[in-house]
Amino acid sequence: MLDVLRLPVTQDHLLKMTKEERALFLVLGHAANQVNALWKLVIILTNGTDDDPVKQRLEGAQTQIFVRLTIGAMREALKLVEKRFVQSPLGREFVPLLNLQASEALGRLKKRFGKLDMFVVIRDSYAFHHPTTDEMEEAFQRANKSEYSEDADWAVYFNKALLNTFFFVSDFVFVHGMANALGEDDINEGFRKMMGELAPVASDLSEFTFGFAAAIFKKHFGPELLMTIVAKVGDAPNIDDLRLPFFVERRVSGTPEDSGL
Repeated sequence: MLDVLRLPVTQDHLLKMTKEERALFLVLGHAANQVNALWKLVIILTNGTDDDPVKQRLEGAQTQIFVRLTIGAMREALKLVEKRFVQSPLGREFVPLLNLQASEALGRLKKRFGKLDMFVVIRDSYAFHHPTTDEMEEAFQRANKSEYSEDADWAVYFNKALLNTFFFVSDFVFVHGMANALGEDDINEGFRKMMGELAPVASDLSEFTFGFAAAIFKKHFGPELLMTIVAKVGDAPNIDDLRLPFFVERRVSGTPEDSGL
């Protein structure tokens, strides 16, 4: 049974904050929402694979896409914390007001600031921005020389439903480019390292954001605002039991729809 709690925030509460406090509270909330939504999807996508080799191949590539997007969103959230909180007068005011969990989470996040780590590399060239011509050529040549490539790695998959169309060759070259940018010879090892970085950052971002919100409300309203249970969810599925397939079918009034869009 999941208890859903609500903090009774109103427009009047927000109006009592300074514009800097209000803006950071709202944008950090959005960043945390985005990272959590993407991370939840990545967990579902990595819950096993299909026995069919084509489905297995395409579901794996689909997972890579969402991992890249999640890394990009995390990198943007880290920049937000660094520039708009840590390096600002607002941050210097609120650091002492954070609870222990939020303070420790912030400390772990700060260790990533200023580092040319994989979040920066993936965000800049493979998530929110596309690789340059030279980067793609280098990735292509590396993929072309791989002793582990198969004919199916260079394929494009088509279906009347456009949602089921996939340029696998593009993703195959992309992952080699990412591995090259990260200094990894083994693309599978590079993927495992990326996955290992995601969970702790997602958790720390949420912990810090919640702690910052708590500090703001404590500053302005003291114990006035108390969370109340507004719902009890008894049918929430175990996230480890969920899967997101690659192939899907759309039906309109019981008839398969071929356009896919």
